[in-house]
Amino acid sequence: MEYDLIRLWLGMISDMGNAALGRILDYFGGPEELWNVPEHVLRETLTEKQSERILCTRDEKKIIVYKNRLKERNITYIYPGHPYFPEVLREIPDCPFLLYAKGCVETLKTDRTGIAIVGARKASAYGKEMAEQFASVLAGYRTGIISGLAAGIDGAAQHAAINVENGFTVAVLGCGINICYPKENYNLFERIGRQGVILSEYGLDIEPAAWRFPLRNRIISGLAKGVLVVEAQKKSGSLITADQALEQGREVYAVPGRIGDRNSEGCNHLIRQGAMLVTDPEDIVEDLKLERRILAAGKAECRENSRLTALEQKICVCMGREVLHIEEICARVDQPPARILTALFDMERKGIIRQPVRYYFAVAQG
Repeated sequence: MEYDLIRLWLGMISDMGNAALGRILDYFGGPEELWNVPEHVLRETLTEKQSERILCTRDEKKIIVYKNRLKERNITYIYPGHPYFPEVLREIPDCPFLLYAKGCVETLKTDRTGIAIVGARKASAYGKEMAEQFASVLAGYRTGIISGLAAGIDGAAQHAAINVENGFTVAVLGCGINICYPKENYNLFERIGRQGVILSEYGLDIEPAAWRFPLRNRIISGLAKGVLVVEAQKKSGSLITADQALEQGREVYAVPGRIGDRNSEGCNHLIRQGAMLVTDPEDIVEDLKLERRILAAGKAECRENSRLTALEQKICVCMGREVLHIEEICARVDQPPARILTALFDMERKGIIRQPVRYYFAVAQG
């Protein structure tokens, strides 16, 4: 049978657990070898549950039918060795055998840096605002925002990212690839399926289950170069993601919270444990040395060869195609006026913006 179909079959039987399936593949020599193992050998070697799971799915016709069902829904699948499988995921200890994918899957192989933004489902208005602020600025760089499409922080961050011009986001689900959970994020789910990427280890119609979400968190952190936690309780899925990020050698960032607030306990705990305290997206930009060619709002273009700081990007985005007085720019950009003024003159010197009239600035065209 074609190797591509064998890999799809592995995805269909991976519900027995990655570790168990990995041991079985090691024992028999690999995916193709497992496909060809005689029934009696499987029954003699494996548990009854494992052998039954393998045998009841080891049917080429059934696998082709399933592949066609995926295709009808514009869903594909990727696996280690596939052209679009992210190399960074191959670095993690518990690399998935297969991921179902929908959307702009080819973008997973670009040199775009991934930043995961996670946090409380029952987030405060302030927490959502912080998630949106960090996501919208970071998405303006050559950075994909990765999260789990959950209510609260996840959804706020991904909504902000996809609203940035050329913004990109990846949603990693803890349920079937065709199921939106929670339902309140359905419109966002649909948009990401068109403009970003939806990923899941779980195939069609697999309902959400509490135990699946901690498992998917390793993929969220594995896809990222750094994980930002915005509001989280001390015992939460967000801290599981942060722990997995550390195990995978990723950076961990946390937004500090108010003392005594349960949703701040997790972030404050991470900071005590050594996570980098961040109060501005520029903190992450500088730590990871992010660079990007920026498009300002309204499709006004900041010169493609310009390398912008986070503050320069904020200024560029706030200006769009408008010609603004320096006082208006200061009102729109939440930074000290002296810092903004310095940035404006640096940007003018580099040719990013121009000053058509004294104290009025506009994005340079061409």
